[in-house]
Amino acid sequence: MNTIHKLIFSLFLFTVLIVALHWQFGEKKRYQISPSEFAFLATNDQVQNGASVSSIEQNGKAVALNCELKASEDYPWPYCGVSIKYDEHDPSKGFDFSDYHTVRLDVDFINLDGGAKPALRFYLRNFNSAYSTTENEYTFKYNGLDYRQADYNQVLEIPLNNMQVMTWWLVDNQISIEHAGPEFSNVNRIEFATGSGTAQGRYQLKINSIEFVGHYIDGESLLFSLLILWVTLAMVFSGLEIRNSRLKIAHYEVRRKHLKSLNRKLTEQNIEFAEQANRDALTGAMNRHAVRSWLETQFNCRESLDEPLAIIYLDIDHFKRVNDLYGHKMGDDILREFTMVTMAELRATDRLVRWGGEEFVIFCASTSLKQAAMLAERLRQKIELYPWMHGEVLTASLGVTQLEDETVLDMVARADELLYVAKHSGRNRVEINGM
Repeated sequence: MNTIHKLIFSLFLFTVLIVALHWQFGEKKRYQISPSEFAFLATNDQVQNGASVSSIEQNGKAVALNCELKASEDYPWPYCGVSIKYDEHDPSKGFDFSDYHTVRLDVDFINLDGGAKPALRFYLRNFNSAYSTTENEYTFKYNGLDYRQADYNQVLEIPLNNMQVMTWWLVDNQISIEHAGPEFSNVNRIEFATGSGTAQGRYQLKINSIEFVGHYIDGESLLFSLLILWVTLAMVFSGLEIRNSRLKIAHYEVRRKHLKSLNRKLTEQNIEFAEQANRDALTGAMNRHAVRSWLETQFNCRESLDEPLAIIYLDIDHFKRVNDLYGHKMGDDILREFTMVTMAELRATDRLVRWGGEEFVIFCASTSLKQAAMLAERLRQKIELYPWMHGEVLTASLGVTQLEDETVLDMVARADELLYVAKHSGRNRVEINGM
């Protein structure tokens, strides 16, 4: 769970960082219209048999249009302007301004004869093969507006979504509804022209700069992408949690079946043990009282037959920790399992006695000290490698000795001292008397 929390926190920091970067830099996409890259051409009404005159002058990065509007009987609406072409040779090629939201115009429009502030028309002409042909410039869509500035020395910012398709162009070209809206995906002309109602006279239009401002990715797309990322990761996390839950359930089911099988075996053994006297109620191992009569018989037999008697004293390492972490019920189950694991390695003549708590004693009749030491080491290894029901490694410390000229209790005491040495020498080891 801590890992998921860390991932969520990291994703939150990532989201904040991306939003902050977008806020700081995402709207900084710029495109400058430069005379070195585009063709600036003077236009006027002479193509419609008008009398207006216009010419272009370039001074560094600035371009100036000198215009004289003259009335004509053949064309009563005099105009002049500037047409900026993306590609002079192929009008079907244009620039995609779809990712730009604003155009900044730094233009000076001066009435050289004095008088009222003149009006300007600004167009972004778009080529679309659905309605445009390369042979007829009039089919290039007019996205534009008319405006008049109180002070042409100020930079004017025009949001592109404020521009409109000219109604007269829609009517003249019989444009369908689906293509009636503004388009900026293939702009092949940028045009300025004198506004409607501009009086006859001399004018100068100085174009200092034309700059388009856009975003590398718009805010809505960014937020939508982040939402998709969050939803996707949420689904992945949910899938992983479901998978982990299923694995845990499967693991617990295996453990449950194992414990059920263990309890069944222990029940069967306890039924058998119930027929015998003096068995440990929890583990089924012999208790001290039960082994007393056996020892007396074995000890007498040893005196008469001179057979060796060895003892292995076992103690489970850190068993208190098992009880503290998993509870006493789990501790009892592990003691039962420990008894079964140990007894599986013993001979029919050996006797396993629960001496107290997690301590056990194995009495090995007719067994030398070397044989008992080998058995003890085999038990130590099996205990360490066995898959215990609580899912962790369990180890034991063992002390091994042999009955000498002493009582059995003296022998047990010496084995207990060896066990104490094993515990203080690092645990999970066998200490053998005299070896």
